[in-house]
Amino acid sequence: MNCMKVNYPAYQMNHVDRLVTNLLNPEFQFDRYGKNELINRPATNLYENEQVVAIEMSVPGYEKDQLKIAVDKNLLIVRGEAEKKEENEPKHVYVEFKKGNFEKRFRLSESLDNEKINAVFKNGILRITVSKREESVPQRREVEIG
Repeated sequence: MNCMKVNYPAYQMNHVDRLVTNLLNPEFQFDRYGKNELINRPATNLYENEQVVAIEMSVPGYEKDQLKIAVDKNLLIVRGEAEKKEENEPKHVYVEFKKGNFEKRFRLSESLDNEKINAVFKNGILRITVSKREESVPQRREVEIG
């Protein structure tokens, strides 16, 4: 008979038991940022059509000069740099979102043209479009039947 080794108590395997245990714990934190549950990763949408691939990132609260876009070989790197906190800033009691530095990386396929990248920032949405290479865009033509 083989025994299975478990590194944590069995009650933590049940989500309801773990929730009740956390609620009764006096050290339970309501600050989700303090518990590292929130990591600055902007929500991202990807779109594709025959000519371009588009990336939309939700970055509310950032200014245009706080966002940087770089291309390193076949890697598209998007960075956001938030301003430093002031020392007199009040302590948060409950936090669901926080503006901070972030970095997201996107691997560009061979069918995309690294030289034809455009970015527009409007209303808290950063939209990056990457054009496809001419040879990867499907060409339509009529074929005569003989």
